[in-house]
Amino acid sequence: MSSSDTSATGPVTVRFAESSDAASIAGIVNHYIATSTANFRTEPQPPAEWERELAEYGSRYPWIVAEYDGEVVGLAYAKPWNARQAYDWTAEATVYVAEGRRGRQVGSRLYGDLLKRLESQGFRSVMALVTSPNPGSEALHAAFGFKPVGTIEAAGYKFDGWHDVGVWQRTLAELSDPPAPTVPVEK
Repeated sequence: MSSSDTSATGPVTVRFAESSDAASIAGIVNHYIATSTANFRTEPQPPAEWERELAEYGSRYPWIVAEYDGEVVGLAYAKPWNARQAYDWTAEATVYVAEGRRGRQVGSRLYGDLLKRLESQGFRSVMALVTSPNPGSEALHAAFGFKPVGTIEAAGYKFDGWHDVGVWQRTLAELSDPPAPTVPVEK
């Protein structure tokens, strides 16, 4: 997979994440850990942890990055919503865009690609957790057909305050009984 788009900011290429991207991914996400409530971690996430997660989930779920001029400027990935087998048709999706790259459609490119892949794999729905308030993330999820389905009140404590988390869901396919198994990521 590789797709590109040329805009006023230059070509953006979307491709599957590789273990060699772990340091770039960590840098992008660690910015949000250090400066926002978009991620509830309070300590930086080391590249080795990203490598382990990519190895663990990357064959069943899409993990993709956006590149601009050879630099990783965003990532989107999916993981299990819940490890119990009855949830096998529901994934949890996440997207991050590097500081200074927001507002350039990088997140939209990544999320659009990720959701198409999950649908083609046979997933029925996708969940997202969004710390509230987060107008940018809420708008992105709404634009991609996610609907708020609940709120976990005072779910996390960070930066001297309690924060709610919105639970968002997007349906990818109609119910089938019994459902066909999902298929691995097609790279």
